[in-house]
Amino acid sequence: MRASEVYFPDSLPALLDLVRRMPDAVIYSGGTEILRGQSEPYARLPPEVISICGLSELRQVALTERFVEIGACVTIAEILELRENAVPELFALALRGIGTPALRSLATIGGNLASTSRFMDAWPALACLDALVELRDASGSRWVNVNRLAGSDGAPDFPAGNILVRLRLPLDRWDLVVLRKVGTRDYPSKDTAVFALATKAEKGILSEFRLAFAGQIALRLREIESKFIGRRLPLESKQRSAFAEEYHEAAADLSPRLRLQFGTLVDGVLDLLSR
Repeated sequence: MRASEVYFPDSLPALLDLVRRMPDAVIYSGGTEILRGQSEPYARLPPEVISICGLSELRQVALTERFVEIGACVTIAEILELRENAVPELFALALRGIGTPALRSLATIGGNLASTSRFMDAWPALACLDALVELRDASGSRWVNVNRLAGSDGAPDFPAGNILVRLRLPLDRWDLVVLRKVGTRDYPSKDTAVFALATKAEKGILSEFRLAFAGQIALRLREIESKFIGRRLPLESKQRSAFAEEYHEAAADLSPRLRLQFGTLVDGVLDLLSR
């Protein structure tokens, strides 16, 4: 069996140079995505691996009054250890649902968001919160809304040749947040997904309504969300029924199991807003 070649860049420029020269190399930090499902005594690695866990630039955390920035190689466990006001409730709910304590001590937020096989636990919550990620490639860096990591077909669309450097998360207050993992117990699989919701009201009138659902494909339907803005609470029965119908129709391409569970969660949320 051919041995894997593992590279250890000592800076972001060196990392970007390696990515440019070896486009098929796999980025390794916590390794949970690569090692998932392996049970042999020794790990099986891809032919070319770039280890980024030693890059201090990717392990920084910065907190201001308006947002928190978290480096891509900060682990899920380390994020949950930050002080309470540094981690929005919806994001924290998503992180606490990830695997076991041992897995959370290895898995990184960058790996969770950069997965190309499916959307992992953090994406729906961060999509609702309109979080940003800094991406870098050989041409420079740019900030991108997390929602743009989903393609027009709803599938993961992390841009090739890019490195996720850090996450920027607004520290807004929300009146209602909901986070649910649904599907089979064998997570992650094609019949599992995460449902996330965040709403805000001012003087009994909805000012924000955001809902995301993602597994193998993602749903974030801003055209439906915009119809909630300005609605007085509680929602009227006709409004509730109309919104439910739109969301049920939008879920037509989900598997039967996920379509049923998504519809049940949407109905439950609309019931809460109708009381």
